[in-house]
Amino acid sequence: PRGDDPHKRPLLVLREGAEVRLRRGHPWVSPRDLRDPEALVQMSPCLVNVQASDGEVLGVALFNKHATIAARMLSTSAFVRIDAAFFADRLRKCLSYRERLFAEPFYRLAHGEADALPGLIVDRYGDQVCIQASAAG
Repeated sequence: PRGDDPHKRPLLVLREGAEVRLRRGHPWVSPRDLRDPEALVQMSPCLVNVQASDGEVLGVALFNKHATIAARMLSTSAFVRIDAAFFADRLRKCLSYRERLFAEPFYRLAHGEADALPGLIVDRYGDQVCIQASAAG
């Protein structure tokens, strides 16, 4: 995302009780968990700050009005800047972990939510990578 300003992102407000799963580490927000599903329709897809019904900001997510998963959590830290450095850091962590597991560079480098990169799969074939993005935005 170009020019992400964490303090100017729209808020995705959850209905009462919907934050329980997120607080336990679940990476997705379903459409039924939204207090006002129409509030972000004009901006979709977009980055949002996810807010619990009690007003606490639970983190940053990618919102898409057309998806069966309304929002995918990118970070459980409030107001984190989502930019190239954010993704580079996540991918470096993936690479470091895979290099400890595999002697040869042929593996799934990033496996979506399991690697804190929801909706993104990256397969490595030596010096080449194949990227599959399953989340708009």
